[in-house]
Amino acid sequence: MRRALRSLGGVLLAALLSACEVVSAPPPDTPPASAVAGPALAATTIPPAPVLLQRALAALAIGDDNAAGADLSALLQRYPEAAEALEARYYLAESYAYRGRWTSAVEVLGAFLAAAPPEHPLRGPALFWLARGHETAGDHAAAIAAYQAYRALGTPIEPYAALRQAAQARALGQHAEAATAYLHAARSPIVPGERAGSYEQAISLLVASGRPAEALALYPEVLALAEQPAYRARILAAAAELAAAEGQPAQARAWRLELLEAAPTTPEAASVADQLLAAGDPALSPAQAGRSFFANERWSDAAIQFERAIAVEPDLTAASELQRLRGLALRAMGDMAGALAALAEAGARDPNSETGRQAQLDWVQTVGQSGETERAIQGYREYAAAYPDDPRAPVALDRVVQLWERLGDSEAALQARRELGQRYPTSAEGPAALHRAGLARLAAGRSGEARAAWQTLADANRGPWRARGAYWAGRTASALGDSAAAEALFAAASAAAPDSYEGVRAAELLGGVPQGSLPIGAPITAEQWAGLEAWLTTWAGEAPPPPADDGRTTRAAQLARVGLQREAINEWRAGLNAATGQPWPLLRLARTAHEAGVPSIALLAAEELAGLAPESAAPPPLTLRRLIFPTPYPTLVTREASERGLDPRLLYALLRQESLFNPGATSWVGARGLAQIMPETGQGIAQNLGVSDFHLDDLYRPAVSVRFGSYYLSRRLADMEGSVHGALAAYNGGLGNAQRWAGGSNVADPDLFTEAIDFAETRGYVRAVYGFWGAYQGLYTP
Repeated sequence: MRRALRSLGGVLLAALLSACEVVSAPPPDTPPASAVAGPALAATTIPPAPVLLQRALAALAIGDDNAAGADLSALLQRYPEAAEALEARYYLAESYAYRGRWTSAVEVLGAFLAAAPPEHPLRGPALFWLARGHETAGDHAAAIAAYQAYRALGTPIEPYAALRQAAQARALGQHAEAATAYLHAARSPIVPGERAGSYEQAISLLVASGRPAEALALYPEVLALAEQPAYRARILAAAAELAAAEGQPAQARAWRLELLEAAPTTPEAASVADQLLAAGDPALSPAQAGRSFFANERWSDAAIQFERAIAVEPDLTAASELQRLRGLALRAMGDMAGALAALAEAGARDPNSETGRQAQLDWVQTVGQSGETERAIQGYREYAAAYPDDPRAPVALDRVVQLWERLGDSEAALQARRELGQRYPTSAEGPAALHRAGLARLAAGRSGEARAAWQTLADANRGPWRARGAYWAGRTASALGDSAAAEALFAAASAAAPDSYEGVRAAELLGGVPQGSLPIGAPITAEQWAGLEAWLTTWAGEAPPPPADDGRTTRAAQLARVGLQREAINEWRAGLNAATGQPWPLLRLARTAHEAGVPSIALLAAEELAGLAPESAAPPPLTLRRLIFPTPYPTLVTREASERGLDPRLLYALLRQESLFNPGATSWVGARGLAQIMPETGQGIAQNLGVSDFHLDDLYRPAVSVRFGSYYLSRRLADMEGSVHGALAAYNGGLGNAQRWAGGSNVADPDLFTEAIDFAETRGYVRAVYGFWGAYQGLYTP
């Protein structure tokens, strides 16, 4: 339990493993004073020091800091002179830090540093943790001193110490020192995002210190890192503003024009357009201004500028596009008559061009938005008939479906889906239309027509859509008594996309998903890595010489060592970005990340590598699939799954979908950790499990997240009467919704239940996790 033993209270709480207790451990026959360590154990029950240390390290690896602290305390109290004692002090301090007990951490770190020789490998991390402890306590001066001591070691993550030291100096008003440290980090080889942020901090400090010229000179260095358009626009806008303030109008104008060119759709671009228009700058064309205003939904300003641009535009196609955009701006203003006129003119000017055809489709859409739904339906049909090979034709027919549904004519919508699916079965819109048409026919008792729709879907497509069509055609054939056809269709579905929802369901109906024989957590051997390399050689050629070490993986490992998980993952991601599209670098990164215990990066690299393999390549060896479907934290996951009566492979499938095995993951809605538990849900689970001192950040600890996730999944399974489909829907979309989709707590037909889920995210979630479960079953034995 997380911090549960703090409830011992009073004098015992005040005595929680202070530095004096750790450094001057009581004699072996003295009961320990630590609430973490618990009651004194008989001497015969305390394991040897090496066993205690290794057990503590294993607990730290899964975030079970209380268990680690107990073992480390026992080691120091029972074996104060053991060879492992010094290392135990360090890890005890680390466990305190992870538990937020920074005062104790600082005291123990001080004792460790006083005893550790200069060459001790943990001395550097101890200094970094010590600095973090002072930082957390608000002792800025002590933090600066500790970070400076760490920087003197010259480690690969020294720039990160400089960053944090700079923040402490800034807090003390030491702006010059802070700016110097920020610039040092900015000019180091760490990830571009950290560098760019450091430049911005330095610029801010230099301006605040009355040194704007020095700040202005740094902007070219920032811009060299600013590749993302929105970010580059913000930097260019700030640079131009400072240049103007410093009496450099030519430079300010150049940066503003660059902003308009590089990021015309950003709010900064619209602001620049206003400035240039006000100044009467001839470098800004009405077309540029109009597009910028249009992208920022300043419809009236955009329409005015487009009208001016059209008047001077000699190119027919360009003028048609400007007229089309003017029509859309007028539509957004509510001027439907003006919009229809402008769009009609744009479509008529050059009807067979891309702009002309899009303008015609926009005109039909505007007709529908003006309230003439049936006229719009006819317009969309005419468009698809006039331009059957245009990629917008299936879009037009899909809108016909939507409009018939809006009118409440389900039969007309069904016929429109059928037409869309049959005419364009491989388009972006066609497969879904065929599938929905099949479901509608099935619900209406027209099984033969449903089967035909799904057969068309299967025959016209490959991969997941082929699997979906074949599976549902097989279901229908089975219901109609055609068992031979059903079996063949299920086999086709399984072969087309074995890791998809339909691929796994088809395998189940064929007699069961093939079961793997690998033990969960089995290592990848050198021979297996060699086999993967041999397969890669067959289609990517011989391995090129390893590149020079860029330091990313070393920085990532050292950042993780001092608890900076976000920064560590960012370094790994920078390596992934650098390797993208290159088979051998991807394989090397996957192996390095796997062996470093970072499965999320190994998984992503392996997935991309698999996607690069040509169709002519031989099937990849099992090793690649193991990287894509890894089993980290094997002891923890199997223990928690066993306690809750879960298939550990199902739990792995859920964790993979939730977080890609990144323990520091946070979703946009605030879900945290490996199992992506929401804060409110986590509070409730903690109460149910009797965790009396739960903190939300505990959800980032694998030991807590896996425990809570397995508990929550098991409860949802019980609520949904053992249905995996129902439990997964409840885990993601809420129990009440899952029961609504099921019409109660019993899922009678798992496939129809899944199709009935009206939250697209939850429906996709159930399908994905179920497919992953099949993949894990095919690899591992429970």
